[in-house]
Amino acid sequence: MSSIRLEKTYPVPKDAVWAYLIKDELLTSWCMPTKGFVLEKGQGFVFNIPPNIFFSGTFHNTVIDFEDGALLSYKCTATKPKLDTIVKWTLIEKNSTTQLALEHSGFKSTQWLTKIMLKSGWKKMMYSHLYETLVKS
Repeated sequence: MSSIRLEKTYPVPKDAVWAYLIKDELLTSWCMPTKGFVLEKGQGFVFNIPPNIFFSGTFHNTVIDFEDGALLSYKCTATKPKLDTIVKWTLIEKNSTTQLALEHSGFKSTQWLTKIMLKSGWKKMMYSHLYETLVKS
């Protein structure tokens, strides 16, 4: 199994970044339209985007674990393409900045194209959308 690993440092305190990971409306503003997120183990929520030839349009997620302000992990599944992975966010505050690390794991060797597409999307969301959103707020 292989993983996507990305890191980005944001010029804001950890609490600001954390809020953008756990609140539907804030998560929607930089990531994907989100519905039903509650910071509770076992809680299900979805990301929805318009479907296309490669993707059904919906990621089904379930919160696995969290440490308030420091760690969030959730199971991420989809039917097209068939996906059964784990997304893990880790936050570390350093001198009023926040280092955000993403690990999206569980890709099978046959899912190399899915992994490439998702890595591209995560980069765009983390490096551009979230960064610009946090700097403007």
